[in-house]
Amino acid sequence: MTWIRETRFQKDLENEEFILQLVYLSDTFSALNDVNRSLQGPDRSIQDFVSKLEVFVRKLDIWMKNVESKRYGMFEFLTTVSWEPNEKLSQEIAEHLRLLITELMHYFPHTVCCPYMVNPIFVNPALLPVGTGEQEEIIDIQADETAKNEHRECSSSRINFWLKLSSSYPTLARNAVPQLLVFPSTWECDQGFSAMMTIKTKSRKCLNEPGHDFRCAVSVVKPHIDQLVEKKLQPSH
Repeated sequence: MTWIRETRFQKDLENEEFILQLVYLSDTFSALNDVNRSLQGPDRSIQDFVSKLEVFVRKLDIWMKNVESKRYGMFEFLTTVSWEPNEKLSQEIAEHLRLLITELMHYFPHTVCCPYMVNPIFVNPALLPVGTGEQEEIIDIQADETAKNEHRECSSSRINFWLKLSSSYPTLARNAVPQLLVFPSTWECDQGFSAMMTIKTKSRKCLNEPGHDFRCAVSVVKPHIDQLVEKKLQPSH
């Protein structure tokens, strides 16, 4: 049976249409992996996720139109093959791209993000809802030099910016903070599982609950080792 499967695969590798399909899928999965990697890491907001997904959907749409026009230059690996897809395969690729767009929009429907949660300094107040107090507070915050300085200092953590100004601009903070708290991906969960796998090895399986070890492994706070050692070495009275 193994010999039969190997023979069939060898025949597939001699089939031009199969190779074109395989190379096209390699390009597609490479693009999906690039998008996935761009969403990993700290300080990612739901706005980052939505904007990157919208950009990727727009790329898929233009790729579909290019395929319908028999243009394949956007596929890195497909262009390395010495022959081009025939009419039937071109239609299959275009249909696959269309279905991929549909599935992405189904699993990740359009999300309306707070327009000022990342950068309130350059938001047009006229585009905000009337009667909610947002327009007035945006005008105030754009004229507040202290707020501008806080915005520059908190460029790496927008949620800290809004928490500091929550008493001065409660309406804006109340709308921005919940969206900044949303986790757009599961990378932190994956990071936690990886840390636990490192801690709970076979040689350490009999240890007590690794609560403190786990917190140290996933914490972004760096301990001041020098100060801790110095405090430890101080003579007791």
